[in-house]
Amino acid sequence: MPRKAHSPAAIPEFDAAPSAVLIVGDVEFFVENAAAEAAKKLGDGDVEVLKFDDETPAEVVSDSLLNRSLFSARRLVWFDASRLLGSAAPGELLEEALEAWGKGGPSGKREAFRKVRALLSALDLGPGGEPDELAAAAAKKVRRKDDAPALAGILRELPEERGGPAVLREALRMVVGRPNDGMVALMTAVRPPEKGVELLEEIERHGLLLTIPSSSTPREAQAQLESRLRELAQTRAREWEVSIESAAIQRLLVRTDADPQAFTSELAKLLEWAGQGGRIRAADVVEHVEDEASEDLYAFYDALGRRDAAEVLGRLERLFSGRTVRAADRVVDTDNYWPVIFAAMLGTELRRMLLIRVALEAPGAPQFDGSMSYNAFQARILPRLAEPVEPFGRSPFANANGQISGYLWYKAAQRASRYSTRELARALARAAEVDVALKSSASPLEAVTSHVARLVAGA
Repeated sequence: MPRKAHSPAAIPEFDAAPSAVLIVGDVEFFVENAAAEAAKKLGDGDVEVLKFDDETPAEVVSDSLLNRSLFSARRLVWFDASRLLGSAAPGELLEEALEAWGKGGPSGKREAFRKVRALLSALDLGPGGEPDELAAAAAKKVRRKDDAPALAGILRELPEERGGPAVLREALRMVVGRPNDGMVALMTAVRPPEKGVELLEEIERHGLLLTIPSSSTPREAQAQLESRLRELAQTRAREWEVSIESAAIQRLLVRTDADPQAFTSELAKLLEWAGQGGRIRAADVVEHVEDEASEDLYAFYDALGRRDAAEVLGRLERLFSGRTVRAADRVVDTDNYWPVIFAAMLGTELRRMLLIRVALEAPGAPQFDGSMSYNAFQARILPRLAEPVEPFGRSPFANANGQISGYLWYKAAQRASRYSTRELARALARAAEVDVALKSSASPLEAVTSHVARLVAGA
């Protein structure tokens, strides 16, 4: 059975399902949500649903796959198979394990243990043996020798696992090779290799392999993640019969850095606080959720594009608050001359907005509005932007390598759609005044705030 894109319609009823269903994707949160939806449909009726976490011994999962249920004629066994299938990026697993370990607490340790087990499986290293030697071997394979001592510290506390992944892998091979006889394995895997793994290929041939499409850029992935978290908040609020404001959800995204684990944890606390029939406002999030999140520069640009004065000024204050500043997944250096650097980055964005605005107002330009989808933008607008301009022989929208980032210009067009060409040109011309102000005795935040406030107000 070929790979299919994941969708609710792609999940069959239990009796029509093959014996193995695998859901894969790049973002763990999306994979887990998709698996939960699949488990709900496959487990409908008199199906015994067994869900196993990463701390469950491999032999327990194996026995559940191979033995019949005593309580039902149909059984669904749900577990994460990432470490059985390997990883396309073991270096990332090591980094994620160390990061989780650094967070501390029971949840941090569980996450670190899970990542380390997947790392050892991906590198074909057994969990037994002396921790220092095992850590040195793993760190050498991923070319991160300096991380060996930290990895050894995790291995010393890694709970002993009887049987190991080999036992579970062989049990799964038996399940995949037979038709659904009342037992279905529902598996998840994050970032498995595209090919070269025998077990993965067997599942693809005989079972059902559903893939969650990856976003083409980190910014698209972040936007998709935030959209799913908003849906999650609205769903949970309905289940609790709690009213939650859109502004409250946005505030929670900001305060948790859109981290799925932190978001869901804080959301649960807020719902419990509000109680049945209660209401969660943005002010409640401010009061009850500690704000230690970083700030995303692109979120500021988006607020600027919406001309939302309150959010723009709030995010501007955060950008100068001393917290970590990101541009999507890249950390921005704010230690040296940050006000000057920020003003230059803002000027670059204004220049993009003005350039795309002028291009879309030119005679014969395809029509654009802020609600246009990215796919439509790619089909209708991008070919026009790619046209070379005489006498330069290249597009003004191309980068130094001659390539055009479609999503970058799509976002710039969205942000520019609520401004006139005159407003953007005036703001760009004023950038020189801001540069002078920043180099004088004027307060950097005051100079930038005045500049941004005038832009949003159209002054």
